[in-house]
Amino acid sequence: MNKTVLIADDNADVVDVLKRRCEMLGLSVVVARNAMEALSKAEACHPAAIMLDVNMPHGNGLSVCEMLNHHEQLSAIPVIVLTGNTSSEVIKRCHQLCAFYIPKTTDIWSQIEPVLCDLLKISSNKEASAKVSAEDVSPKAAVSEDRTSEDPSSSCVEILDRVFSILGSEMARDTNVEPVVTPQGSAAPWVLTIEDDEDVAFSLRRRLQEIGITAVNSNEGADGYRYAFLSAPTAIILDYELPGGNGAYVMRRLKESPVTASIPVVVLTGRKEGYIERQMRSMGASAFFTKPIHWERIQETLSDLVPTAFAN
Repeated sequence: MNKTVLIADDNADVVDVLKRRCEMLGLSVVVARNAMEALSKAEACHPAAIMLDVNMPHGNGLSVCEMLNHHEQLSAIPVIVLTGNTSSEVIKRCHQLCAFYIPKTTDIWSQIEPVLCDLLKISSNKEASAKVSAEDVSPKAAVSEDRTSEDPSSSCVEILDRVFSILGSEMARDTNVEPVVTPQGSAAPWVLTIEDDEDVAFSLRRRLQEIGITAVNSNEGADGYRYAFLSAPTAIILDYELPGGNGAYVMRRLKESPVTASIPVVVLTGRKEGYIERQMRSMGASAFFTKPIHWERIQETLSDLVPTAFAN
């Protein structure tokens, strides 16, 4: 069964090119011409990925993205924001929403294709892509042949790296994450805790320090994901109920990125519903614990997951 991509953009030329390119990858395409239609069609077809323009009739693409994030059935769908607006505010908002930001430039498809291939686990079809002639592509959506030969995973990382570098010091000022200070070139293990309960975060930090492990805490979901991407912790202890993106949202972002996918994640929550554990394990959680904390079990799990780093 073909995977479906929703393209929401009021520019008919851009939509036509993107639709044809996606179909060459074997994807089915649903088109929305405005913000409200984008949301309703997402609810109707539950696409595998969504491409959103920012400036559309009847609403803003970033608002649609925010509504998707808070929608119980749609929050797990990856979103690619396509826009000609290159302002730092738009880029920062995409970053906060954990959406992929891609500017509308002459090589737009060469940036979209590797992201789609990586997110949807499909292979690029270079031969089929080459069949679209230059005459069929509008100047604003022309494709750079050199960029289409890049490895999908590395291209995805480069795109995200560019977003982070653009944000620069602004992100450092706004984030709620403590800085990690480690000796230059040190491979010392450390743990990122993503936990909004200060008492629990403090307890985890103290326990980890007792066994010689540095711990850094983020108290919001999206901030935790960003910090993991930038800093590559040895392991992550993730709460389920968080502001700025719950545990399921953070887990999805961690596991869909090649930079963070291999980091072991231990979920710690006060929620008792069985479906939460099933959900988190199916998304890639290495272990799942309910509060109150039983430190010995968590330490034993960390030692099993990364024995060279956490063994006493």
